[in-house]
Amino acid sequence: MSTMIKRSTNPLADLMGWLETESAAMRSFGSAPYIKVEDFVEEGNYVVRAELPGVDPNHDIQIDVTGDVMTIHGERREEEHDRNRSELRYGSFERSLPLPRGAKAEDIRATYVKGVLEVRVPYAGEEQKATRVAIEHDGS
Repeated sequence: MSTMIKRSTNPLADLMGWLETESAAMRSFGSAPYIKVEDFVEEGNYVVRAELPGVDPNHDIQIDVTGDVMTIHGERREEEHDRNRSELRYGSFERSLPLPRGAKAEDIRATYVKGVLEVRVPYAGEEQKATRVAIEHDGS
């Protein structure tokens, strides 16, 4: 069963998310490394999983939250080898994702197991209630 997430109404965060998603196919043809992710809601957490094989999570990955955007930065370091072929991508990479409304940045937890980074973001997922505002007027 899936759960709908009410995303932020921050236009910049929405644009960044759209650009990340729509340009994924184009990036795969370029030289910039691209982080593949999946996201879902589980037990009151917004969960993001990122494929990051071949990196040291203690030295090569950094997660920052600014406002309602989470950014995963990292670097895959190239080792010197005599080789005939290399299809692996090395260098810096970055991926920014909009966080759902009510995300609690101070309680974010991240783990790295078998090349997959998992970030759990607790959030208050309840729907916001609509409120009607009374309009004051002078009676005329």
